[in-house]
Amino acid sequence: MMPFGAGPSRPPRHAWKRNPVFQFLASLRLAVILLSVLIVVSIAGTIFESKFDADTARIWFYEAPWFHLWLLFLAANLVCSAFMRYPWKRHHTGFLLTHLGIIVVMIGAVIGWVWGIEGTMTIFKGSPPDNSLVLQKRQLTVRDPDARRAVTMHLGRGPLRVRNGDPVAIWNTPSGWNIEAVASSDRVLGTFEPTPAAGGKAAVRVRLQTKAMGQTIDRWLLAGDRDHARLDLGLITVDLVAPGANAPLAGAPNRAIIFAQEDGALRAEIITGGRRAAEAPLAVGTPVATGWNDWSIEAVQTIASAQPGFRFEELAADRKPSAGQPLIEGLQIRMTRGEQTITQWVGAGWRVVFPTGAFPLEVSYGWEVHRLPFGLVLKDFVVERNEGTDEPASFRSDLAMVLPDGTTAATGSCSMNQPANYPQAFWRSLTGLTYKISQASWNPNDLSQSSVQILRDPGWLAKWVGSLILCAGLVTMFALRRPATGSPKKTAAAAADKKDAVPTLS
Repeated sequence: MMPFGAGPSRPPRHAWKRNPVFQFLASLRLAVILLSVLIVVSIAGTIFESKFDADTARIWFYEAPWFHLWLLFLAANLVCSAFMRYPWKRHHTGFLLTHLGIIVVMIGAVIGWVWGIEGTMTIFKGSPPDNSLVLQKRQLTVRDPDARRAVTMHLGRGPLRVRNGDPVAIWNTPSGWNIEAVASSDRVLGTFEPTPAAGGKAAVRVRLQTKAMGQTIDRWLLAGDRDHARLDLGLITVDLVAPGANAPLAGAPNRAIIFAQEDGALRAEIITGGRRAAEAPLAVGTPVATGWNDWSIEAVQTIASAQPGFRFEELAADRKPSAGQPLIEGLQIRMTRGEQTITQWVGAGWRVVFPTGAFPLEVSYGWEVHRLPFGLVLKDFVVERNEGTDEPASFRSDLAMVLPDGTTAATGSCSMNQPANYPQAFWRSLTGLTYKISQASWNPNDLSQSSVQILRDPGWLAKWVGSLILCAGLVTMFALRRPATGSPKKTAAAAADKKDAVPTLS
């Protein structure tokens, strides 16, 4: 029988709590599963990072689409479990703060992942300001000078893979060229081969030969190029010097210095055993005896004005590269128009020009480049060594931050665990709206070179605030604990309520 004075039944308050989807997202069982998987993924990511590198761990775990979906489920579980306890009581404060702190940290991570910037830059002492930051994200770009257009494929951290011979479509140009990637490989060998360019430097294809040892070395040299102006064989070096430039002071005891003339002619100076032995014109196609046993030197081909370039090819699995020739990843690009077909390999980090007519198409494949609003100048690179030894104790880069108009906005130094910031305003550092410049690596053979890592994380403040909220929540959970069920105060209150209760008729 209905109790006396009872009215018609009313729907329970907060009916949305009874929704099956909401109950599933708020369940403790889901939270345990989500956290358990995250622990396993963290362990696996650490193992992958130790066995391979950080990029591999990011590609397979931390930046994989399924991992982002998993974090989204975790955020939904945190929100739903917090609202499951609504209306909130005083003893819920610590629980709510803990959940809010975790959510704020996740929001900060998303902000940093979407709008943050992280990359590396290699700078040289005496070079002009450089604002090209190389990001850890790959891209493939095709430029059509005729149509004045370019198409870019953003690939993320992972390389583009062509699987099972299934071509990847890239672009159909306005001039009718169909461009696609037909193969990919990690065994691409790049051979330095300069290409003609207006305003460039002299390039010479040099051939060294010895009949007694049955050895022939054929190599392109480009005057003024940091990496390709010298052929170094240990006991023998060959240098190419641009017109009007000075010859390098250091070299092997047996060396040849080729001087390029304004009229395109070449002149060779031969040094034997550290002493100047001979000087003679170096005509194309005419070998010149060097006096180093039976070694001869010959200029096979010359380019009066050239720029750096590479010719790429895939190295067979049963072949090994020569010493000093590293293998890189690359793509084989095919361009077709009617009955015309052009196929070339493009190595990672380089731009290749395809001979498609008066306006050749250009394909570049490699890391994405971000232009900073300021340029970096390496003022000095200092290496401090342990006393009595040549082992480095620390190294430091003294930097200048230069604006586009040429004015120096700030200066700073970065070393291991001591980054430099720009802009240097305190509120920018506090909010993460600053560029943190850290020392990444250095070249022991060239102290005029330094590599720095630059990071800008706009989600930095949210991560720290979320961490503080999380700590406050953990402390509050112990300070504002819910009263025990059998406490004397609660028992007395329940007895008083029972004494004052009004009996009902049934």
